Amino acid sequence: MRLLFTAFPSPSHHFPMVPLEWAARAAGHEVRVASAPSLVDAITASGLPAVGVGSEVDLAGTSRSKSLSGWHDHDRWPAGWPVAPELLDDRRKELLEALGQRQFAMAAGMLDDLVEFGRSWQPDLVVHDAVSYAGPVAASVLGVPSVSHLWGSPGLQRLEMKGLGPQPQDGFVALFDRYRAAVRTWPDAWIDPCPPSMGFGPAPDVHPIQYVPYNGPGLTPDRLLDPASGPRICVTWGATTARLLGAEMTELLRHAIEAVAALPVEVILATTADQRELLGDLPPSVRTEVSVPLHMLLPGCAAVVHHGGAGTTLTAARYAVPQLTITRRPEPTLNGERHAFTGAGIHLTYGEVRKWERPVETLREQVARLLEDRTYGDAAERLSAEILAQPSPADLVGVLEKLA
Repeated sequence: MRLLFTAFPSPSHHFPMVPLEWAARAAGHEVRVASAPSLVDAITASGLPAVGVGSEVDLAGTSRSKSLSGWHDHDRWPAGWPVAPELLDDRRKELLEALGQRQFAMAAGMLDDLVEFGRSWQPDLVVHDAVSYAGPVAASVLGVPSVSHLWGSPGLQRLEMKGLGPQPQDGFVALFDRYRAAVRTWPDAWIDPCPPSMGFGPAPDVHPIQYVPYNGPGLTPDRLLDPASGPRICVTWGATTARLLGAEMTELLRHAIEAVAALPVEVILATTADQRELLGDLPPSVRTEVSVPLHMLLPGCAAVVHHGGAGTTLTAARYAVPQLTITRRPEPTLNGERHAFTGAGIHLTYGEVRKWERPVETLREQVARLLEDRTYGDAAERLSAEILAQPSPADLVGVLEKLA
């Protein structure tokens, strides 16, 4: 069987699919992973064969456009909005539609090359990242099933629908019209790595999958094998946030580092070289690890403080690490809220922290709560067990075989 995977050109969208791509290859199937040239290095570094389609993409530029500026500065959205879009006001619905329009533009740039490759290679099935809309279009053109792979955030991703309602956006329909292909507003199946207790209940055609962390290639630092001098706390802000916000993201991250550094703990800052340069001088007790995959670093940590990205949230959850999430965008906020709902962590928003008179001291108190109150650790253990009980990526290969 030939499986064509395609992803939005960001590592955080490709990485959740890597375990299934590996499993398909291990089962003897042919796999190709297609995306814009900016993602090709990340694909090949994961040990998978890449197909470059379209042209380079300026993700930071498109993310900070006027129509999307509200995505980074917001109050809390209504609880459960992905399954209750009627709770959203017009401004928020317009913001979601603007996000969809950005994705349609990305898809339009990839489509001609993707369809051309598909016609040549003849895949039996297309598996696409949930917001890589080139995937369902190519599958419709080729006449093969399509599968939407979620990345771990709660709820199905439906940015192609007007206000998350029943009607597709015109820009989505136009992608299919370009090839006179039948419009697909629902895939043949969804693959969902979000653990059930963080989700919103079952939905049609959704197949759960165990979240197996892949956070990029890397080398385990020898000093991580040394016994910790105290409870080991990881602080990390992901790679995507710095790319999108640049120096604007440093204030909150510095607050978090300073808050943890004053506790009787061992502090590890997991960061990228670009982020580290933006941060400048740090407390001497902070140990920095640059580009070390989180699945190598988080086992053995007593807590993690982070931005609420799905990859960080679920990697920590798999290893039963209590979490303090401080979020800025609606989707990470949803991750933080639903994780806190399980009892395994504490969630705050950027807007809330900015209103505090003593943000560093108050954040320190929240981290101390995670360490001192055993209920967080117990809930984290339950969440980890739930993740490990889900079907493995190898199990899901059988689902793809039946669809094809």
